[in-house]
Amino acid sequence: MKKLTILVGVLVLALYNLPALAAQTSPGLSVSSPKEGGAIEGTSMTVNFSVTDFTIKPTSVPLSEAGKHPELNKPGEGHLHLQLDLQPLVVWDQAAPYTFNNVAPGDHQVMVELANNDHASLSPRVMQMIHFRASLPLPATGVDPGAQQAWLGALPYGIVLLALLAVTAGILLGGRMTRRRYRS
Repeated sequence: MKKLTILVGVLVLALYNLPALAAQTSPGLSVSSPKEGGAIEGTSMTVNFSVTDFTIKPTSVPLSEAGKHPELNKPGEGHLHLQLDLQPLVVWDQAAPYTFNNVAPGDHQVMVELANNDHASLSPRVMQMIHFRASLPLPATGVDPGAQQAWLGALPYGIVLLALLAVTAGILLGGRMTRRRYRS
């Protein structure tokens, strides 16, 4: 009876801790950029991510045979799939960030997913969809901000001086032109 009580106690403790143990071994994915609803400037967009309880490894399975080689799958091992809008799928086998180039201005969606060695989705699926907006940077003017500020500070005096010069030139030239017209 005492052995049965100990066995039941151990079994209850094991079952009680089972969800915590399962949560610790489930692969995780976190995308730090781009941010959901965020904005990027320029034509390049870098996906920064981190994975937990997952080893990123190259695959030998062609994408055209996705899901056809389950014997190659190992728990907690695989690669990433990335896709920007409706562009072709990118198979990424590195823990380093991935950069999409030639991103047009406008609204976009990027998908990042952990995949098995045979390209099949994990079960349960580990994926993030991020919506962001891309815009082109404003062109540089080539003006030193300090010089620009000094010029803007002197603007009212410069305008007054320019106006005085224009009026003076108009009077001088206008008077000469009038005299010439009447002499002829």
